[in-house]
Amino acid sequence: MYIIYTMKVNLIRYSNVIDPNSTYLKDSNQFIEDINNELFEDDIELVESCEDALYSIVFIETGGSEQSFVKDVDNLSHPVILLSHCKNNSLPACFEIKTYLDSQKIDCILLFGNEKECADQIRKVTELFGNASKIKKTKLGVIGKPSDWLIASKVDYEEVKKKFDIELIDITSEELKEEINKGLLPNIYKEDELRNLASDEQVFEGALDIYSGLKRIIEKYNLAGFTLRCFDLIEEYKNTACLAFAILNDEGYLAACEGDVPALLTMSLIKASTGLSSFQANPSKISISDKSVLFAHCTLPLNMCKKVELMTHYESGLGIGVRGTLELSTVTIVKIAPNLKDILCIRGEIVKNEALPNYCRTQIEVKFDNENLFEFLKDSFGNHVLVCYGDVAEEILTMFHYFID
Repeated sequence: MYIIYTMKVNLIRYSNVIDPNSTYLKDSNQFIEDINNELFEDDIELVESCEDALYSIVFIETGGSEQSFVKDVDNLSHPVILLSHCKNNSLPACFEIKTYLDSQKIDCILLFGNEKECADQIRKVTELFGNASKIKKTKLGVIGKPSDWLIASKVDYEEVKKKFDIELIDITSEELKEEINKGLLPNIYKEDELRNLASDEQVFEGALDIYSGLKRIIEKYNLAGFTLRCFDLIEEYKNTACLAFAILNDEGYLAACEGDVPALLTMSLIKASTGLSSFQANPSKISISDKSVLFAHCTLPLNMCKKVELMTHYESGLGIGVRGTLELSTVTIVKIAPNLKDILCIRGEIVKNEALPNYCRTQIEVKFDNENLFEFLKDSFGNHVLVCYGDVAEEILTMFHYFID
């Protein structure tokens, strides 16, 4: 997870008590003071009327506050973060308000428990808002058009801007080729290490030319990442972008194959919510009896590999395809739907690294339980999914709903 530094949280209070000396208000004042004491070492503080706060928390101090809340609901930022405490009918009022917000299709997060438990929840929410800010205002490149076979993977650029505050920038293949033709950049990341794995020096140099061209495009447009219609490069250069993707994803950029914009957005969501790189893969074979799926592709982030081999690209037999050996571990399979409203986010286990013929070079067998396999078959949302290490569905889903609800 990313580290969140000194953070002010705007506190909005609702109470049906008028007397400032009321015991009710003394209880709630003490509750907020105790929470701030818990949060002190985290550099997080709840502050009333704080204009430069990252987000707001709505503190329902007493029962009977519901009507006052409803009058102001249109002025509150979404999702609405409700804070309750264990006295003065605060919690039942929060449940009533949450039910109202649900009926209005307004996303709501309810914080409850004692001071320490609420402080723990506030830490998580603050991390969510801080990480979400890493997506907003970013620029992602779409280099060339999506590959012809991605017939169901188009997205509405305006909706992407509206929901995620991400700007998608169209960049022509011709412009990329101009940058590739300028040759190698100096001091390429992990160049010496990778050169030792290459069997053909000329092919390796050509793959680094493609990396260099992509890196220049990233710097030219100040991109957080891109997706590329990569098969077109094979005709022009008799080489592939697979190695470039592997290096760039390891460097912290987002590099998605085949012009797949939903895959790129999914990579961005995973990176922001967990800090993790992700493997864009095809579901290539399904075993119902074993409840497993073989996921395969010719590139993946180098930082996801225990071992790396440089081979040829599977479909063309040209250039460099990356075979990575992954840890046998829990993974989360993720894909944002092209409609930007739905998401696949399920848990699985890598049980085997494969090296089968007639599949892309990196191959992992992932085993699911019945429920998650059914979910995958029902909602895979296209021919690519993203695989990341760990059981991180909660973090990913929380951030996804922060943006779309």
